[in-house]
Amino acid sequence: MIKITKYLIILVLTIISSQTFSQLNKKEVTPITTRILFVMDASRSMTGKWQGESKYVIARTILSQILDSIADIDNLQVALRVYGHTRNFPPQNCNDTRLEIPFSDDNIGEIKHRLKQLSPKGTSPIANSLLKSKNDFTACGNCRNIIILITDGIEECGGDIC
Repeated sequence: MIKITKYLIILVLTIISSQTFSQLNKKEVTPITTRILFVMDASRSMTGKWQGESKYVIARTILSQILDSIADIDNLQVALRVYGHTRNFPPQNCNDTRLEIPFSDDNIGEIKHRLKQLSPKGTSPIANSLLKSKNDFTACGNCRNIIILITDGIEECGGDIC
């Protein structure tokens, strides 16, 4: 019984000291910036209808609502990459991907505006878009990087999305 009590006391002291230490360090730690890159499908398949509306308009509306819901989050930056929107199909263009809005503070309105200007027309180079998206994230030692892919389709250029 004395042995168990001794271990419990050591455990409690360890927990208390680690909490105290972590609270002291909180003042010194720079908050992590979360960066979310939205990769949006604007290929011809997004002109198809779903529940009476084009899939692109539905996706754009949902993304706009998501952007509105995260607008006031501290230490958050967003960016927009789009594919399938600059070249008509046919012919197939597997390089039809572009960073439309880079990461910055307070660019949600710009992203929403750009989404309204775009119209689906091309092919789906999903793998190429994901490969190019790594360069959309500038160097940052204190960032958490996230990619959210919004698509209705499959890779059409033979790339490996994994």
